[in-house]
Amino acid sequence: MRIPLICLLTLSLTTAGQAQSRFAKAINIGTVDSIWSATLKENRPYLVYTPPSYDDTTSTPQKYPVLYLLDGDAHFHSVTGLIQILGTGVNGTYAIPEMIVVAIPNTDRSRDMTPTHVETGFDGKPSPFFKTTGGMGNFFTFLKSELIPKIEGKYRTMPYRVFVGHSLGGITAINALYTIPETFNAYIAIDPSLWWDNKTLLKQAKTFITGAKLDGKALYVAKANTMSPDDTTGNPHYEAISKFNAVMEAYNRSGLRYGYKYYEKDDHGSVPLIAEYDAFRFIFDGYKVDLGRVLANPRHIVDHYREVSTRLGATFMPSEGALNMLGQIALTQDTTKAIQFFEVGAELYPASFRPHDRLGAIFMARGDKAKARAHFEHSLTRNANNPKTRELLTKLGQ
Repeated sequence: MRIPLICLLTLSLTTAGQAQSRFAKAINIGTVDSIWSATLKENRPYLVYTPPSYDDTTSTPQKYPVLYLLDGDAHFHSVTGLIQILGTGVNGTYAIPEMIVVAIPNTDRSRDMTPTHVETGFDGKPSPFFKTTGGMGNFFTFLKSELIPKIEGKYRTMPYRVFVGHSLGGITAINALYTIPETFNAYIAIDPSLWWDNKTLLKQAKTFITGAKLDGKALYVAKANTMSPDDTTGNPHYEAISKFNAVMEAYNRSGLRYGYKYYEKDDHGSVPLIAEYDAFRFIFDGYKVDLGRVLANPRHIVDHYREVSTRLGATFMPSEGALNMLGQIALTQDTTKAIQFFEVGAELYPASFRPHDRLGAIFMARGDKAKARAHFEHSLTRNANNPKTRELLTKLGQ
């Protein structure tokens, strides 16, 4: 009897979740760290989330994309929660890659997230808020020269970075695309404050996008419904985002993959959560694996991730843990396909002994002693301190 795919996934994932969490007494979603910035002349705290597989000792250690999150203390929970659901295989969902999240809280938001110094807002009134504005250039130096090198020196990262900002953080993301486009691969600007300084970034948009070469980059812009009955003479915030989108849609020939959505039912404060979800799905469009197709043809997973890597401009692979899960599911239905999954694991993770142990066990059960012996021997060349594998080799000899 062939068990439906959704049942197999549910059983395998439930068992894994129970094994990991049954005796847990506390749940930690991140750690707090800090760095002294010589550029900003201050100590900068930050929060770091690592995916569940980061500390998994049963599979080959992976390298991960890194998401840098502005207003980090406000959005840390929502972003890490979305990545946990969409990227770790919960209910068979591998819609986006697992990622490390580096969330940056504010010390002087008006300084770090404004590109120019101004004295008044779009209402023409002065405010103490504007006293330190215009420090975005130094903030970018801090990111490029201090924070990112520290993260990449401490964690297993791959060369794919996402930059996320909301409101003033949104124009920070857009200006990063303008001025340091080599630093990040994807940019998310959520209801960006493009009204800033008489729409200075909006005015630069056409010149930038018609002259830039941005192949492999992605930008997602979310616009909230910030209109109110009092906006009888217009809404500079709302209108600036609309005009920016019009420029991008009309003049983008840069190779930039551009996405935009208007959230009519969300205001400036509520839009980040739903926009983050849509932005991740846009940036990693096509990343999600068709598990039914893969279980029918295990080699499809290699082709799939090759296409994903070409599209995103970085090398992405299925994790060894995911390949093992798929192999275990296939074992309940078709051992030949299970063998193919473990062979893919041996191909993609040539230094790992685990796929060879699994292949050796299957061939041993099939009575194919020669192939079983060969795989166990391959395993021992990668992990000599494995008494169980040596014991199985001895049995094969007998």
